[in-house]
Amino acid sequence: MLQFPIQEVFYHEWASPFIVLLLGVLIPSFHALGLNNLIYEKNIIRKENLILGFVYLLICTPFINTLTEWFVSFLLLFFLNYIFESYQKEYPFSQIFNAVFILSILSFIFPNLLYLVLLIIISGINYSNLNRSNLSVSCIGLITPYFFYFLHTVLFEKVFVFPEFTNLELINLPDINSIALPKLIWIFILVITSFIAFVELFKWLYKKSIRSRKSFLIIFFYFLLLFILLLFSGLQSWYFLMTPLCIVIGNYFTYTKNRKVANLLFLLLILSSFYYKYWIALEYVNLPH
Repeated sequence: MLQFPIQEVFYHEWASPFIVLLLGVLIPSFHALGLNNLIYEKNIIRKENLILGFVYLLICTPFINTLTEWFVSFLLLFFLNYIFESYQKEYPFSQIFNAVFILSILSFIFPNLLYLVLLIIISGINYSNLNRSNLSVSCIGLITPYFFYFLHTVLFEKVFVFPEFTNLELINLPDINSIALPKLIWIFILVITSFIAFVELFKWLYKKSIRSRKSFLIIFFYFLLLFILLLFSGLQSWYFLMTPLCIVIGNYFTYTKNRKVANLLFLLLILSSFYYKYWIALEYVNLPH
């Protein structure tokens, strides 16, 4: 009887495979639940359902041992939440400070995430609350973690190591012939679904409420900034892209009037995700596929 190689599948540099397995179930699940609640509480998508969370778990299929990315992406939910909370506030000092403070802390792990500070400026323009005071608060939020880190190095006689930014260079896309069939099918269906979802979003965006419309613009620029960082090697894992992508796809499955196409894509996404997951398992137990 074949045994599933947990040690190999969930191998991580500094964590036990069993811990990775446990967190691999818990963190994405909490992320899906948190994302689902965030979007509906902010009335970005008005029809409450569980599609958003389910879609998130589906499109996170290939990320089985990205422990650091799970934590960081989950914390970025709070970053997004604070940005959405700045809506209709002329001086959202606490929201802006908290959002930038989170980014600043996460930059110790992924320095290039600091580029997401641009989203604060974009949201300020979008929500019509961009002013000197808010920009000053952003700077304070950005500097604060580094200031305390500097104090720590002085008090404990440590060396102050400033996080190194990755040089932005266009990534080399893999040869399509080198991609396994299950992975290729999953990517193809995800790309097609995402493309249709974005088209549907911009096609019907004007019909949404003002808050929802402005929030989706934030989500789009969040997606765009992350995509650019990934495309130019600013980030190493495509997992970060799953949150904004999930929101757009979830919106499509919720509101589209062409239910036959949506149901077909949803079914294909489920089947391809399970097939890809199954193939990953077979790869590790060295079975033919």
